[in-house]
This record gives sequence, C-alpha cells and structure tokens, in this order.
Amino acid sequence: MYLHTKKQKMYFDEVIRLHRDYGYGESRISRILPIGHATISRWIAIFVSENKEISVRMKKQKRPTVAPVVNSEDRDVKSLHSEILRLQSELKRESLQADAYDEMIRVAESKFNISIRKKVGVKRQ
Repeated sequence: MYLHTKKQKMYFDEVIRLHRDYGYGESRISRILPIGHATISRWIAIFVSENKEISVRMKKQKRPTVAPVVNSEDRDVKSLHSEILRLQSELKRESLQADAYDEMIRVAESKFNISIRKKVGVKRQ
C-alpha cells in the first residue's frame, strides 16, 4: 500500500500491529488511536488483501489478552481530549446561563416597565 498522508504514515503500521498481534477490531483501535472506524476498516481490508497468507495464520493462532503498552504520547492525547470535552461542557453551561440571564432581564423589563439594559448613545452630563 502506498501511504499518501501524514496520518497514514504515522498510524497505518500501528493499526495493523494492534489488529494482527492483539486481534483488536476497528472500534477498539479507534479508541486507542485518533482514527475513524471507516479508515481503520479500510486499512485492515487493504492489509488482508495484500497479505492473504498472514491473514490465514492470524485466524488460526490464539491472540494474547495483554493490552498494548500505552506510551506517554497516547496519554497526552487522551488527556487533551478529555480537557477539550470538559471545556466544551463548561462553555455549554456558561452559554445556557447567559441565555437565562438575558431572558430574566427581558421578563423584568416587560413586567415592571423599566429599562435595565444600558442604552447605546446616551450622553452623560
């Protein structure tokens, strides 16, 4: 297979190793590496078609149940991903809170017939 992109060059061998040595499927590999299911499935299909005799041996042999060693780069990626999810959740909560405050001001202005928001262009004395 001719590797075109930087991502292919970085992860193709690791995807095949996890599939070959540990018998991991697309979903498990995609949880370990930042690659989608469809891409992993396509790479495995390409590997199988190019290496038919290796594929037959893989089906016959027992696979170890030991999980692969996660290096520090994988941990960094996972921690950054969890930080992104936390920040997205916080942003959603803050946005909801801002909308609630805006609605509260709108209701108060209409109920009490007073202006709460600052008027643009009003001259100070």
